[in-house]
Amino acid sequence: MDFLHDSAAFVFDMDGLLFDTERLSRQALYAAAGELNIPLAEDAFLELIGRRMGDITSRLAVRIGNEALAANLIECSEKHYQALLAQGVPVKDGVVELLTWCADRGRPCAVATSTRTTKAEYKLASANLRSHFCAVIGGDQVEQGKPAPDIYLRAAEALGVTATQCGVFEDSEPGLRAAHAAGAQVVWVPDLARVDAATQGLVAARVDSLRMVAQFLAKPRV
Repeated sequence: MDFLHDSAAFVFDMDGLLFDTERLSRQALYAAAGELNIPLAEDAFLELIGRRMGDITSRLAVRIGNEALAANLIECSEKHYQALLAQGVPVKDGVVELLTWCADRGRPCAVATSTRTTKAEYKLASANLRSHFCAVIGGDQVEQGKPAPDIYLRAAEALGVTATQCGVFEDSEPGLRAAHAAGAQVVWVPDLARVDAATQGLVAARVDSLRMVAQFLAKPRV
């Protein structure tokens, strides 16, 4: 991961990467499915990770076979999700340490998330992390969502660098593909999302947690 020492800036995905919120999303979705009596396969949630709301709605509509029912499911799921989120935004291990390292060395950071910007801002503020980021780019700010590179190109532009100068941290297949397509060096931090072998071959490094990245960067460079 020596390339991270040379990165001019860093871009982070949010859910499943900064926050342990994918588990909350999964819990909320299946709670809503139960409430609405909608049969939903156990793997249905996994194909939604890392995608924008429009894409999520379309995929659920295909699964359920009814667009209106899919919209109702999302609305009900959001109700359950907000109730879970109100108990506190769970921050992933090592996030604060890594962001502190970036701040101490003047490396600007941005968030690039498929979540709508207003919701992303709320989560970051609730977790007392918003001040660490120069920019927050939500899925609603770009024409094409992940796996298209748009969001990472936009984030790099907001930081005043090119995507090729950025180190990117991602957990999902759409996100990893988006960062790679933008030309960034991408670090895969696995969470719940399934990532196929072809996508794994695109990453510059794989780590178990952001704490490992922080510990690596804190060591004197050889």
